[in-house]
Amino acid sequence: MLFMSSCIKDEELRYESFEVPVQLRNPVTGEGMPGISVSMSTTLGNAWQATTDEGGWAHFTLPAGVYDLSASGFYDDGQGNEYVMNCSSSNIEVTARSMIVSQGMAFTMVASRRGSLVIKELYQGGCQKDDGSGAYYYDKYVILYNNGQLPITIHQLGLGMAPPYNAQASNANFNADGQLNYASEGFIPAIQAIWHFNDSLHLEGGEEIVIALNGAVDHTVSYSQSVNLGKPEYYCTYDPLTFTNTSYYPVPSELIPTSHYLTAALYGQGNAWPLSQVSPAFYIFSVPDGIDIDAYANDADNIWYHNNVVSAAGACLRIPTEWILDGVEVYTTTSTKNAKRLTDEVDAGAVYLTNTFGYSLHRNVDVAATKAIVGNEALLVYGVPATPDASQGVVGADPSGINAEASARQGAFIIYQDTNNSTNDFFERYQASLRD
Repeated sequence: MLFMSSCIKDEELRYESFEVPVQLRNPVTGEGMPGISVSMSTTLGNAWQATTDEGGWAHFTLPAGVYDLSASGFYDDGQGNEYVMNCSSSNIEVTARSMIVSQGMAFTMVASRRGSLVIKELYQGGCQKDDGSGAYYYDKYVILYNNGQLPITIHQLGLGMAPPYNAQASNANFNADGQLNYASEGFIPAIQAIWHFNDSLHLEGGEEIVIALNGAVDHTVSYSQSVNLGKPEYYCTYDPLTFTNTSYYPVPSELIPTSHYLTAALYGQGNAWPLSQVSPAFYIFSVPDGIDIDAYANDADNIWYHNNVVSAAGACLRIPTEWILDGVEVYTTTSTKNAKRLTDEVDAGAVYLTNTFGYSLHRNVDVAATKAIVGNEALLVYGVPATPDASQGVVGADPSGINAEASARQGAFIIYQDTNNSTNDFFERYQASLRD
């Protein structure tokens, strides 16, 4: 059931509270799902949490207002398969006139198989220039991490971003019922272009790679608050035959081998891949054997258009949801008009970013799974340096108190939280981890 929002006109309703029951159902059996964490949040950032009971019901007492629902958990089918279960809904109105106050809401969850390769950190918001003249944005990067203890090999790993480029931008990709119109078609659009590896990527358990999404150089030479992306083990997006903008793509550091360059497949328009510095919807995917990603991108039958407007500017590639390994939906803290672009199978929530100050989005530690590894607990490091502007609301640290980066340097094997819900899985870190 989806309840669209409308303005709350009666001033006295703003101060009333109502009992709101929410049921979550298993997509296979139709039965209520117990033990699922549910969040009801407002655009102002206030949130209420509850856990579903044996019948799948979570019970809230909420002030009158308009809410977004987000829920996630796990399900084991008893046959060795573990699934991430997610659900989200927006613009839920809670007033004395709302049916949900008396009847409640029921949602069927979405299942996706749990994977190993995750986005550990996304840094794309920029940092302050040393002379105080503004922000520097050409130092974006992402860290991918093998979140399991067994080695993995990923074939034709790709990077994509869903439209619109900014979460607060005009978005007509919704049906009348408020759902993304491609959700039922089983794909996520990748606007303008994708990047992909030219060889298979092999990672041991707990191994990570850094991909420079802009200049693969040492940015700290010119901007002390930036990062060094010119190390020999790093990878980079660099395809000068496709993208010619040298502000985004200066010649990479000579330390980085050309075998670490990713290739772009362009089907839209532009001289650079403009991953939003404010609020991107970023994801990674793996193309099955037998499908050539460049040929797939050049097939007009695989093109879909943002906002249903046929133009080069809105051209998107259909990336089947089953190809997608992980994604992170980013909202900006400067707007209340953020809207979803990733479906529940990929990311049922969102994480907020305050850009231009060198903060990154970092994945939370799965405390129970990390401590369960023999010998790990003694190696864990707690706490982070004080955040200079903590008074402005920057979270700064993993809610668990564990400093994952410092713990890994001590030899701890970190398992990160992976519920396919960025609201739960990510936090805004006090600085990009490559600066530690």
